[in-house]
Amino acid sequence: MVRLKWRNNTIKLLSLLLAFVLWVYVSNEQNPVREKNINVNLEYSGLGQDFIITEGMPDSIEVKVKGSRSQLANLAPWSFKAVVNLPEGKAGEMVLPVRVTAPAGLEILQVSPEEVALKVDRLVDRKVSVTVEMRGSPARGCTALTPESRPDTVIVRGPATVVNKIDRVKAVVNVDAAQADIEQDIPVDAGPYNVSLSPSLVKVVVPISGTIIEKTVPVLPRLSGSPAEGCVVTGSFSEPAAVRISGPVAVLDEISAVETEVIDIRGADQSLSREVQLSPPPDIAGIQPDRVRVKVEISTEEEPSSPVLPE
Repeated sequence: MVRLKWRNNTIKLLSLLLAFVLWVYVSNEQNPVREKNINVNLEYSGLGQDFIITEGMPDSIEVKVKGSRSQLANLAPWSFKAVVNLPEGKAGEMVLPVRVTAPAGLEILQVSPEEVALKVDRLVDRKVSVTVEMRGSPARGCTALTPESRPDTVIVRGPATVVNKIDRVKAVVNVDAAQADIEQDIPVDAGPYNVSLSPSLVKVVVPISGTIIEKTVPVLPRLSGSPAEGCVVTGSFSEPAAVRISGPVAVLDEISAVETEVIDIRGADQSLSREVQLSPPPDIAGIQPDRVRVKVEISTEEEPSSPVLPE
């Protein structure tokens, strides 16, 4: 009787073992175990407000996991969490492990890299001066005087090891072909250093001084109206025939003559001589003399007179 009971129990155990083996076989055939590599975004925690990671923090890591085919089929990077925990309030070089959390049922086989070598620096502020750099050349005869930055200092904020290398920042202003004072808002530049600047724009003022030169130009009398019936104008001349004007080079380059004020010859039946004011061109500095005597030669159409030459 005991022997028969033992035999029945043995048969039951063998049946259970066979069922388990069969289940494992079917499971592996229908939903086999696989491995998969997946890129996971790497995050960090514990970094203080006045600290910054300057080197060594990768954007992502590679995680190798093992699981069933159905589990791996719907696997996404955001299903994982990869974190580096930084010690609070500490700066310098440090090697820290990468902590990875995977969905339930998956086995993490490998994390690459398993640890990261970071550089952490303290964020600092520093006031530095602004240097204005001029590019180009003003118009001919003009000179760019000492530029001015408003304000003349800015606040640099960034990693302490970088900020301590910056003594000044620059603002570059273009003065090419300038004839008048320049006043522009210019961005400031810290060169190769990745820092923030406050303010990021400064007002740059560059005084432009024009060189005053002199130039001799002829005088052109301006006549208005017509002489008396039967009379004609045979010539008009000024004494002196030319005057000297002064002003910036760029202005004088555009002036070839100076006109007089208008002389009315309506109804005139004989030659006339008048002292008149000159009409100075705009933007000149001076004119010498500023008055001339104009002679207008008028004769009858039957008896033209010979031209009167200036004395």
